[in-house]
Amino acid sequence: GAAAPMEELLALQAELAKVQEAPSAFKLSEPNIVEIVSTLCEAGLLEVLFTTNGKEYLTPTQLRNEVEDEIVAHGGRINVVELPTILNVDLPHVERAVESLFREGRDGLQRVGGELITDYYLDSLAEEVEASLRGSGRITLSELAVQYTLSTDFIRNVIEARLGSLIHARLSSGTLFTPAYVARHTARVRGVLSALTRPVSLPAVAKTHGFNEGLFFDAVTELHASGRAPGVLLAKNSFTPAVHKATQASTVASFLDQNGVVSYSALAKMNVRDPRAYLESEHPGGIALPTCYIKPALVASAEAAVEEALGGTGPGLVDVRGCFDCTLAEEDVTALCQRPGGGVAGALAG
Repeated sequence: GAAAPMEELLALQAELAKVQEAPSAFKLSEPNIVEIVSTLCEAGLLEVLFTTNGKEYLTPTQLRNEVEDEIVAHGGRINVVELPTILNVDLPHVERAVESLFREGRDGLQRVGGELITDYYLDSLAEEVEASLRGSGRITLSELAVQYTLSTDFIRNVIEARLGSLIHARLSSGTLFTPAYVARHTARVRGVLSALTRPVSLPAVAKTHGFNEGLFFDAVTELHASGRAPGVLLAKNSFTPAVHKATQASTVASFLDQNGVVSYSALAKMNVRDPRAYLESEHPGGIALPTCYIKPALVASAEAAVEEALGGTGPGLVDVRGCFDCTLAEEDVTALCQRPGGGVAGALAG
């Protein structure tokens, strides 16, 4: 059974110890020791690994412990190919020891390229990044990748896993920003938006003022949602400040009051979407014609002129377009003449 080989091993160990303690005349020579160890290994009673110089033996467990010690000694990060020289053991033996450590799953050990990296190394990396941020306010993932000779994607995963704990910053468009930097940036964005008086392209604003694009759009969204940047925001495309809408409304109302009529094309140039619907909503009671919006009073005045021209004392002929104080397109005049129940149509019919 299994007890017999174990008993043999213990007996051999005791005999070996006894011989080694004996006077030098009775001690085993190095070739004898090598032969005994080889015999034990071949019999399956002993598992040892030979060092590269062949003068020492160590067990797989000891090698695993020494590999782990070296990882610790190197701060939690070491290239696998460095270990054979340090430990005086062939690479295949080292690889098996590493696999044993992986199976144990201690310290979050992982292989990145040819390197062994632990969680405590990555935590120290994060602490260094936090310290750097306090000095600079911002740092890019690509800069960190170069600094630590790791891929940008790997660095991103490391950073994202530690945001809010070891790293107090915002990650936007591949760059880390401290809260203080974000606050200053947001204040600048608010200043720019507050100065706007007309609709703008947001990408163009970001480029003109040299804003970080990701942080800029975050700031715009935040400012708009909180009411600190009132207006109309269309995704990441455009922003129309509230002051523009107020100015726009005032300009349209003033023009309509002075002239009694306003063309849809004039409103389109003022960036009014769907001018006809806008006028019907903001200035109800007017008459929507094919190309313009006209006040009833202006139409009533023209109707009176038409009736007078066609009355008993009039010439009997009338140029309807000439009865208006403003210039109307032919299709607008036609629409007025054909308008059911309209005074112009009634006067012509009469």
